Amino acid sequence: MAPMPASRLSALAATVVVATIWSACPAVALQGAAAGSAPLAGRVAYGSFPSPSLGRDVGYAISLPPSYDRDSTRRYPLVLFLHGLFNSEKDWEGRGIQAQIDRLRSEGRIGEFIVAVPYGANSFYLNAKDGTKYEDAIVRDFLPFVDKTYRTTAKPSERVIQGISMGGFGALVIAFKHPEMFTAVAAHCAAIFEELPKPPAAATDRRGSYRYEIATKIFGNPPDDAFFRANNPLGLIESRAGRIKGMKIYFDVGEQDRYGFATGNRSFDEALTKAGVPHEFHLTTGDHGWSYLVGRSDAAFGFVSKALGAR
Repeated sequence: MAPMPASRLSALAATVVVATIWSACPAVALQGAAAGSAPLAGRVAYGSFPSPSLGRDVGYAISLPPSYDRDSTRRYPLVLFLHGLFNSEKDWEGRGIQAQIDRLRSEGRIGEFIVAVPYGANSFYLNAKDGTKYEDAIVRDFLPFVDKTYRTTAKPSERVIQGISMGGFGALVIAFKHPEMFTAVAAHCAAIFEELPKPPAAATDRRGSYRYEIATKIFGNPPDDAFFRANNPLGLIESRAGRIKGMKIYFDVGEQDRYGFATGNRSFDEALTKAGVPHEFHLTTGDHGWSYLVGRSDAAFGFVSKALGAR
């Protein structure tokens, strides 16, 4: 057998080296393959921000898109997401919403944006009657912190506020009070009260008891009607209609909402329509909470991505 030419020996050696690297570093090979097709998953990090409004540090979660760590020069639109009652910033990931975002991106249904989730305790994100200032903590402390710490575009035209349940209430109130800061608002099974809850007539009225208990936490004990009107999405429509007509507004709720918030959301829809404020409302099959949002993820985050112009 004739000796193998030097050129073929070099080519064979190169092939062996490449094959060895491929087998030793499968993650690198897969990453390269994925880069030309479906986006890689984003990542969620946790930290705390200083809040002079509350006089302490407050926890938060940040969801960073797939290209964030690969492209150090790129800036991204921002979604400020507000969690629900008895939840925390960790529920964004723990209840499967980050997984839905990753799925929608991999399917090419939504673009890339940052999601920031502050811990809101059970505050309804209001400046409460007792002097606790969660609205200020969000608007004056958290948003500037996020824009300074992460590569957001820091443009109101590329910023959405979104929330679930208590957070849906908070998102609508903050958006309507500060429309110059957001291009859109999205709320899911928002805790909208059509009227100030009253004490239940019977001890067996569990839904009435729960709604009144919530009212005493956020509107004073006993609930203050003037404070309720000034800090309720329904009550803000009339005074803010002219300022919010340019904002994109989306909200949905389940017909089987166990806390009865379908009624408040329908009233909210009717009031916006009467005021001539464009909006998108969906009354769908479903109950209340994170599982409801998981089921609505395609429509909900499709709206958000479109509102942000995310690519």
